[in-house]
Amino acid sequence: MSITHNQLIAMLAVVDCGTFERAAGRLNLSQSTITKRIQELEASIGFSIFDRSKRQAILTGQGEQFVSLSRQTVTSFERLASFNADSKMTSTPVRLGVTEISSLTWLPKFLENSFSAEPTTQFNLTIDMSRNLLSNLEDGELDIIVVPEMPFQSNARVQTIAGIEITLIGNPRVVPKANQVEISELQEFEFITQGKSSGYSKSIREWFSNYGLNTRNSVSVDSLHAMVGLAVAGRGVCIAPRDYLVPLIKSGRVVEILTKPKLPVINYCVVHYPSPHEALFSQVASEINRAADFRTPYFV
Repeated sequence: MSITHNQLIAMLAVVDCGTFERAAGRLNLSQSTITKRIQELEASIGFSIFDRSKRQAILTGQGEQFVSLSRQTVTSFERLASFNADSKMTSTPVRLGVTEISSLTWLPKFLENSFSAEPTTQFNLTIDMSRNLLSNLEDGELDIIVVPEMPFQSNARVQTIAGIEITLIGNPRVVPKANQVEISELQEFEFITQGKSSGYSKSIREWFSNYGLNTRNSVSVDSLHAMVGLAVAGRGVCIAPRDYLVPLIKSGRVVEILTKPKLPVINYCVVHYPSPHEALFSQVASEINRAADFRTPYFV
């Protein structure tokens, strides 16, 4: 069996782009060249990778397994090719974008472990609001992002990595005495929120709106830490990840406001788009999936 790197690249481009035509455009080759490479590859391995009865490039069962192994092979090939004349492996940059909650929880340990285990992968970090990160990803300025669930393009590679329980907190002087309050009772409170670029805040506003509540914003900030600090100071109430706030709640500096119905869980995802470095990005996304734990601040 004779398999070439170019054949695997052509096959992965077809899988990622959805059609032979778009794959040819990405690789700057003719469609006939792409077709020939796939046919030669299928002849070498002895089975069909794509179901030819479909208009789109749909994988056969064996094709799905072969593609998974091929991505690993292409990644290994790229690493071998990155050796320089001194036999030292050069770093592969991965532009990673996360929101503040990631930077305060799982990210530092992830980076520490990644640099020791994979010194050839260099992470260039951007910490920003989720909607800005998504825009940068779609513009090609970032490779991978970790953001709350939101509408993504149909060709996005999306893995849900965690569901974050959120809660409403405020200074004991300004919160209701009851153990549980109806959503409608929150209308009188001033809310400290993140700006319009926050997908996290947008999801919460939409959830409140479904129950007829339009939150009044006394302060709008772009920092989770700042939101919590202002809530401690009695400037309003804010919604933040519950596990992250447990030490503060236990100290008595803030009170948790239990709502009826209960606040929703916010799902976080790791997202990237098809790329010539698909194998590497898929591997990094899987490692983030395993490492992401939003429950404990990294400094605890």
